[in-house]
Amino acid sequence: MEHRRKSISTILRLFALAAAFICAAAFAVPAAAENGDVPERDLYEFSIQAMEEGRSMRVWGLMRLTYVNRSADTMYSIVLRLHANDVEANCMGIGSVGADGRSAAYTLSSDGGILTVYLPHEIAPGESTRLFMRFDMTLPETGDRFGANSTGYMLGNALPIAAMYENGAWRTEPYYSNGDSFYSRIADYKVAMQIPAKFALAHTGTRMSYDSGRAYETYYIAAPSVREFAFALIPNAATAEATARGGRVKVHALGQSKAHAAFGAQCVASAIDFFSESIGEYPYSDIYVVPFDLNGGMEYPGLIMINKAYFKSSKSTEGALVMGHETAHQWFYGVVGSDQVYSPWLDESLVEYLGFDFLRQYAGSDAADALERERYYAMRNEYLRTKRLDGSLEELSGADYFFMVYAYGHDFYAKLVDEIGSGAFYEGLKTYYNANYMGIGTKEKLIAAFSEAAGRDLTEWFEANIAPEAAQ
Repeated sequence: MEHRRKSISTILRLFALAAAFICAAAFAVPAAAENGDVPERDLYEFSIQAMEEGRSMRVWGLMRLTYVNRSADTMYSIVLRLHANDVEANCMGIGSVGADGRSAAYTLSSDGGILTVYLPHEIAPGESTRLFMRFDMTLPETGDRFGANSTGYMLGNALPIAAMYENGAWRTEPYYSNGDSFYSRIADYKVAMQIPAKFALAHTGTRMSYDSGRAYETYYIAAPSVREFAFALIPNAATAEATARGGRVKVHALGQSKAHAAFGAQCVASAIDFFSESIGEYPYSDIYVVPFDLNGGMEYPGLIMINKAYFKSSKSTEGALVMGHETAHQWFYGVVGSDQVYSPWLDESLVEYLGFDFLRQYAGSDAADALERERYYAMRNEYLRTKRLDGSLEELSGADYFFMVYAYGHDFYAKLVDEIGSGAFYEGLKTYYNANYMGIGTKEKLIAAFSEAAGRDLTEWFEANIAPEAAQ
């Protein structure tokens, strides 16, 4: 109990110190793409302290959220998703909760993943409210995007985030572990974070300032116009940097050796250049790549997590594919959002194809084609017996998710390129990216963009090909 009081006292001091940063920091909003107006955004302000406890990490936090009602409805409550509790029940504890300077009543769902805060007064369309919340969590040993790994501590989907409000209701569907069960709108973040000095920090956004101490280091981070904020702590990490877009974008890589970090930095920098030229500019100034235990990789704005084996020279081809895939997510999921619960294929299938296209440029067509055969040849008989590509996470459970969203999703876009040509394909992606910049994409918007590029309506083609023959 004394240890907890000391930690809360420390973070309160950190919060006071961070207030000046939070109040003074002016965001340079990333330039909007052509035809892409950046709407008014929510603002998340976090003060965070992390401390090792045995083989785990304890995190204390204070959140101030300025939430803007962009719906047509009057709101009487705000719903937050606590995905940490979706991963492990009661992982995140809730302290005080307030709204507009007053203590606020709240309810927590039985699984702990949904927090409903009742406002002291309603907010009309176009108005805002300011929430306050104190929380703490101990990271579980998961080897996953959230939790303790052999490489360090991953804090993906760890922080409270507002649920999506659509069609007059808050989105509170269950958490599905078989995919990326997340859906959020663009917001601004200001974060003050204190961590043990032995850890290297990777994070969404750009460091504005930094204070070094003997035992702890404090970082002040600005992350404007991002879909969420994630971070990772890697002990005694080797580091490397590379640049992309003529030096405008810095790529920071952490690894278990200098060679591993250098490969990660160089590969992701190449992917940033490839997708910026093919689709549209990467709008941020930084991106981090870190190793973790989960097979494959995981994307967050300005931060990608890659299985540690893929940093090795013996796995460089597959590593380049996975890094290309997760980097492509910065465009599709990050800048152009989509409903990853009900339409996981919209971002995942597309970036699986784009990952292989990047690999062809990076490692050559022979290497990419060989890996594509190795990865998918045996699966094609499986997905022919399954479901539609545009199914939800609930419908695409277990192996069906990989067979359809990855294997058939890749083949679907390969067929589209055969149908309209590579030039029209990338022209369509540019249109889709610009039209939905910092917004939400849908199947209808995607079809419209490709139809415009192809010079003909592709609605029937999409409907005819969105399911394998046996599923039609």
